[in-house]
Amino acid sequence: MLLRFALAGSLALAASVASAEIVTIRYNFPSRAGVAFTYGYFGADRGPTTGTILSTTLVVNYTTTDDLDAADFYLTFDVPVTGAQQEHIGLTGTDLGWSGLGTFEYSFTNDLYNGTIREGRFGAEFNGQGTLTDSYVEFVVDADPIDPIYADSFEEL
Repeated sequence: MLLRFALAGSLALAASVASAEIVTIRYNFPSRAGVAFTYGYFGADRGPTTGTILSTTLVVNYTTTDDLDAADFYLTFDVPVTGAQQEHIGLTGTDLGWSGLGTFEYSFTNDLYNGTIREGRFGAEFNGQGTLTDSYVEFVVDADPIDPIYADSFEEL
């Protein structure tokens, strides 16, 4: 009898481990700074995603327009996570040492935002009126199984 319970427990554990998936969730930034977004859930194109953030990568390629100084650029991104060292990405051109006109780059990959993904809304804001090219924030996530309603594409009518 004990063997039966041990076998059932090990099969249940194996099934739950097998259903977890390492995925990359990417949020591409808008082409023009000067907008704010509210996201209804974490997961982007994958659909609502729960699990644990394992790594965060941010890439910003910003070009000033007109006579706006790069020091005036700012970006905020609220990371929907609990138990992390930080829950907010906040950058300004001044903090990054940017000044004047031209193209400026910044990137990082770190574990400061690692933690349990919380459900609910979160937002991002981009300002400075310049352009953003190939800019994004990307999260490597140990994701729980996706809700079946999001697993298949919808068919066009």
